[in-house]
Amino acid sequence: MKKAIIAQSGGPTSVINSSLAGAISSFIENDFDNIFLSINGIEGIINRNIKEVDKKRFVSNNIDKKLMARPSSILGSCRFKLPESFNDEIYEKIFDNLKKLDISSLIYIGGNDSMDTVMKLNSYMKNKSIKNINIIGCPKTIDNDLCEMDHSPGFGSAAKYINTTIQSLRADVDIYNLKSVTFVEIMGRNAGWLAASSLVSNYKKDKKFVNLLYLPEEKKSLDEIIYEIKKELESENNLIVAVAEGFMDTEDKLNKDMFSNTDDGFNHKIVAGVASRLADIVRNKLNIKSRAVELNIVQRSNILISKTDSKEAYELGSLAAKLSIESTNLIPILNRQKGEDYDISYQAVNPEKIANKEKKIPQAWIKDEKKLEKEIIAYTLPLINGEVKQEYENGLPVFVNLKDFIMEKDL
Repeated sequence: MKKAIIAQSGGPTSVINSSLAGAISSFIENDFDNIFLSINGIEGIINRNIKEVDKKRFVSNNIDKKLMARPSSILGSCRFKLPESFNDEIYEKIFDNLKKLDISSLIYIGGNDSMDTVMKLNSYMKNKSIKNINIIGCPKTIDNDLCEMDHSPGFGSAAKYINTTIQSLRADVDIYNLKSVTFVEIMGRNAGWLAASSLVSNYKKDKKFVNLLYLPEEKKSLDEIIYEIKKELESENNLIVAVAEGFMDTEDKLNKDMFSNTDDGFNHKIVAGVASRLADIVRNKLNIKSRAVELNIVQRSNILISKTDSKEAYELGSLAAKLSIESTNLIPILNRQKGEDYDISYQAVNPEKIANKEKKIPQAWIKDEKKLEKEIIAYTLPLINGEVKQEYENGLPVFVNLKDFIMEKDL
């Protein structure tokens, strides 16, 4: 008998359920007897918080399409770091619970930290000579910082939301004939891909929609920032400044406790508030109207889903399931093909190449402002193409629920 279990981990995206849909559909197509779902990532396996997919309802009610329109992690998530020592009892508990369900395939959907989990589980299996289960990762993250692949599932939809929001912000800030600066804080702790994607808003416009950009990959002094803002205000009354949440000035003056909260399970600082701090500084130094717009978590869980992003996430989930039939310790990836037309191919790599690593914007792009804008626009535009249709009821979107496609029985 073939039995699978799927889990989602780390921060959500608007297309993480597309990968889930792809994995479930592929397991059904390959005649898996049972498809289980772990609630809250690896913690669901540890605590036996597990549901089973009702395969007939999943197919007859077109749940795959509904999942592709449903943002955020429908299975819940966790930020649970597995111990370094394989002697820790948590590993034995995980594999005992998998054995009780007679699992042959495990798909773990997540980012670079989640691939650490995939890597450790496979290393444990090798250490203990466990060969009756295959564990495969499936990539996602809005941060676009996963190595080995052209772009990360979730990035395209987040970029689509960010640029749509900036279009609206530009329509708002331009209504007054006075000097103003609006800082837009965009997610990105160490990698500035999302903040840089805001430059797509300048594409084919008669003026800059995003006037200035500040990224984690390049520090600037507050004096430099004030100078650049003053320079831009000479030709434009109302500025929009995109800033990554992880941006810091050279003197580290922006690094205030007011926006550094607690650590998550992988010891990543939760940062926010840099835009507010910059807005205060500009308001006080230049005596002009200045405000901050913090896009925050809505960037990663919104209904403005890129059709391209959703389709690619689905294909990666499907490939992860197919890989798990014969292989273990792999992660499906996608890469862009050379040529004028946008085209991608799918491969697979070991999790060691992705786990705990970060891909940042190339320094060659950052050193030249015009080159950065040109490269980012060419890179991002294909990824935000198309929209996933949403269902509405009483004027509001309606999302599929877990209860719509799981068995009622407890496991």
